[in-house]
Amino acid sequence: MRTVLRLFMLAALLAAGVAAGGTIAFAQSGARVRASRTATVGPATGVIATSTTRTPAGPPMGTAAEQTHPSVLPRSGRAHTRFTAGLTLADAPGHSGVLATDYRLQLSVKRKHVTPRCSPPPPPNIDAGSANQRVHIPLTAPKFGWCVGRYTLTVFLQRGPYCPAPTPGQPPSPCPEFATQDLDVGHANFVVTSRH
Repeated sequence: MRTVLRLFMLAALLAAGVAAGGTIAFAQSGARVRASRTATVGPATGVIATSTTRTPAGPPMGTAAEQTHPSVLPRSGRAHTRFTAGLTLADAPGHSGVLATDYRLQLSVKRKHVTPRCSPPPPPNIDAGSANQRVHIPLTAPKFGWCVGRYTLTVFLQRGPYCPAPTPGQPPSPCPEFATQDLDVGHANFVVTSRH
């Protein structure tokens, strides 16, 4: 009967830890463990550890060597100003073996009320170039011009599987199966001050 009770308590402990989003670890034979909550079940001690670090908002940051140091010129303008982004490619875009590398640009606007007409089309990915090359990309305004507000350009370094196009008349070759990695490698801002 005691064994059944111990197993029930262990199952309840595991369920509570998983439901709380915590990590479960076991310390055998009285080892000392510090945690926010513990429960003793026989010779093992279950530890429910809860994270005190914030969950990152968005993709992980790239290393210092992967940063692209982007800029947008001019730094401020109006509804029909032509803005251009510039950045330095840390790695050469393209593919090497089964690994494809490219840069993705994302534009977002900070306003109280964001309307679809204020969202510009996404800039094209950068999939060609060489390491340490400075590239310039014209930013396309929304259909009716830039809205008043602060825009942020974010540069992502993408690394993922390279899947070559199939040769005509041949079966497609299998693609490598690993996840694409997005790294945040730089930010730049520009401001639109008026619609006229």
